[in-house]
Amino acid sequence: MGRWSKEEIESAFKRYQIQGRDAARSGDWHRWGEMFTEDVTYVEQEVGQWGGRAAAVREMAALMHQNEGTPWVWVNQYPVKSYVVDEERGWVWSQIWNRMEDPGNGVVLQENCLTMLRYDGAGLFNYEEDLYNPHAYVEMVKEWVKLNAECKEGELDETTRAARAEAAHSFADVKTFDPAPPPSSVSGDHAEARRGRRPRGRFPKEEIEAAFDHFRGQLALSGKTRDWSHLGAAITKDATWVDCRLGKIGKREGIVRRVEGLLHRVEDEAPWVQLCRFPVAEFVIDEAAESVWTFLWARFNDVGDGIRHEAKVFAELTYGGDGLFKVIETLYNPNHFDRALKSYKEGRVVYEERRERRAQRLAEREAKARSMTPDD
Repeated sequence: MGRWSKEEIESAFKRYQIQGRDAARSGDWHRWGEMFTEDVTYVEQEVGQWGGRAAAVREMAALMHQNEGTPWVWVNQYPVKSYVVDEERGWVWSQIWNRMEDPGNGVVLQENCLTMLRYDGAGLFNYEEDLYNPHAYVEMVKEWVKLNAECKEGELDETTRAARAEAAHSFADVKTFDPAPPPSSVSGDHAEARRGRRPRGRFPKEEIEAAFDHFRGQLALSGKTRDWSHLGAAITKDATWVDCRLGKIGKREGIVRRVEGLLHRVEDEAPWVQLCRFPVAEFVIDEAAESVWTFLWARFNDVGDGIRHEAKVFAELTYGGDGLFKVIETLYNPNHFDRALKSYKEGRVVYEERRERRAQRLAEREAKARSMTPDD
């Protein structure tokens, strides 16, 4: 049992959604800041780490108020795709769509963001970390700018525009959710929650966790042997892999083939074959959704310097029964992989130079010792 109930943590998360939406639409990011403790730590995967509520509000406002070149100000809708609460440790892990304002033709432009929040009581969070693919965000913004320019050909008159703006501001000021549905329309899962029992899926938590342990072992074995059929043994034949950079890959054979094609590259410029260690940092099992949410490290082999050259990866694995997973969805920052690759290559050069110098010194010492040895 954790320090706080699941209901308390979920209530704070719901308010976080409202405050974030209102902040983005009003431009007042202090509303979002009200959800955090004074000493909050905010980790923005591309920009950096911010310490304290004041700094987080200031930096987020500066980032999201850009409206020239990269109009992030139009990314102002945040519907939640899915989330899981770990009441034992106070975590909320959520996948949130960062959706742009309608460009004018009703097209939905959005990209997924993994947000981790750690609850600290009194309705506040003391930690937030976001993980997303910045390349996809840039492409989304470019598409929005293009569509918005095309739609301006049929420009609205000032009266209509003013009416829409007023309606948008009014909507941004709404502070409450829609009222809860009447008891007769409560779903089975919600009914169980109301009776004090956690909703359950088709499979017990222990079975899902055992399957995840097997998945971790097979992933480690694949990295060690460079034989990715071991990973294939942990997923169903009709599995689907949704990767934020590679796209959607279907079926076990296709997944194994695609991963091998990428991670078997051995050229000096991109030695991805050395990206072969995948330790799991932490995970949460969502029994009701029959899934595992996990963070793991994609780590390059040790070049000899003991430094970890790695990138953080989020994965959601949906269980399919018989100890196998049927859907794997990954989210990460490609820039982190590029940085890890660069640091690995630099570390290898430094280590090789150091090893050569050491070998030379040993050779010189041996030669000197032999020169001082008396002849028989």
